[in-house]
Amino acid sequence: MMKDTAKKCWQVFLIVVLVVTLGVPFFGCQAPKAEEVVATEEEVATTEEVATTEVARPAWLKRWDGVTIVVSAHQGPFTDAQKKLTPEFEKMTGAKVQIIDESWTDLLAKHLAAAAAHTGAYDIVTWPYIWIGHYVEGDMIEDLNVWFAKEDLVDPNYGMDDFVPAALEAYGRYKSGFYKDPNALWGVPLKFDIYLAQYRVDLFKEAGIVDAQGNAKPPETYGELLEDAKILAEKFPDIKPVALPLGVDDPICATFLPIFASYGGKLPNPWYDENMYPLFDGPEAVAAINAVKDLLPYMPTDVLDFDYDKTITSIAEGTVAYSMNWNAFLPTLLDPTKSKVVDTVAFDLTPGGPAGRPQGLGGWVMGISKDSKNKEAAFQYLQWSTGKDMAVEFALEGASIARYSVGQDPQVIEAFPYYPILLEALKSLAIRGNDRSWAEVQRTIGVGLSKVLLGGDPETTLKATAGQVFDQLQKAGYQPEKTGPRP
Repeated sequence: MMKDTAKKCWQVFLIVVLVVTLGVPFFGCQAPKAEEVVATEEEVATTEEVATTEVARPAWLKRWDGVTIVVSAHQGPFTDAQKKLTPEFEKMTGAKVQIIDESWTDLLAKHLAAAAAHTGAYDIVTWPYIWIGHYVEGDMIEDLNVWFAKEDLVDPNYGMDDFVPAALEAYGRYKSGFYKDPNALWGVPLKFDIYLAQYRVDLFKEAGIVDAQGNAKPPETYGELLEDAKILAEKFPDIKPVALPLGVDDPICATFLPIFASYGGKLPNPWYDENMYPLFDGPEAVAAINAVKDLLPYMPTDVLDFDYDKTITSIAEGTVAYSMNWNAFLPTLLDPTKSKVVDTVAFDLTPGGPAGRPQGLGGWVMGISKDSKNKEAAFQYLQWSTGKDMAVEFALEGASIARYSVGQDPQVIEAFPYYPILLEALKSLAIRGNDRSWAEVQRTIGVGLSKVLLGGDPETTLKATAGQVFDQLQKAGYQPEKTGPRP
């Protein structure tokens, strides 16, 4: 560091000597007076920046001058936090980090195209865990176990054991379809989403839905939710008791997931068995969809078109008493510029059923592209942006971090009071499919569930839907027939 500063000073000295020969006063390398200028402001700023960089850089981080790390990300709170905080990494390492944020609906197609052509367009890729089958079976990403074995590149305080184990398992490993190694670590948790309940404390109290101490009491089971909905409907005729995301495809499947699991769907993945044989046409699934159907009279008439945004807006505007949604949407309810219920909303686990109270898991993963030309630098950036040292900073910027240290941090809890509930939820999880065919399968399941809610017979509709999924899985090259015949 001293050598760099001396070199900079010597360069300025040589420039000034040349200037002196033309009759311009010489100021040297001493501190100038206010009216004197030794070098341009840009030169001084650069020198000071380098000095700060060298002091602040942790020993495990290397210099990556001249390297550009390209990160493919989706639009959202974590990416916003990345953009704000990443200049710190750039200053410390000399690397340039290009964060490409796009609609999540475009990411998979772009990643698949880049991998097929081996363009090396991306160094780091991010994806929802439900897509991991494409990345593993398509040989698109690195096994991070190999990289975490490289001691000269590893952050000693990364804190792998600080991740919530269930999240690390669901996001980082692949044990469906044609997996290669069940213990391989294909990615690390980038942001995690839990399906949580939100309810109006004031309305529950006024309706008399309270515990022994007089506090608002959210429902612990879907049976209780139905009874609460009846009370709320009678007490507040102008407010809908319940709103759930029930739009076809992703919303209705995400909503049905914890309900199905609470009525006996197999954990962690209630959709398939180990051979990817469909499991959502049995009595547990029928009981779960009937529980949803029973709630329909107490929801908005157009609820079958509700996505996540529309659902969170309905409770934020004060027109709904109880809803469920991903925690990534919950900051809206705490923002006084967007919510009328900042002081009256509270959060809880989603209700349970006869088989317990498992919660639905969503979320995103970060990994290293197999075609990256800068894998070492990319690995260090991956650690810096997902490691324990930066976790609280990212969380305070709105990112959702699956680390114990974050969920227990007083600053984080003050800003986002639902964080302790997220950690509680991670004790029992239900997940969606993550094989290559899941996007198509989820659409099929969503249509089938919607047909039931529109009046179709649950048993025959779900059985027919399971048969369609069986066909789709076979077409994708999987072998559900190992378990049994087509449903």
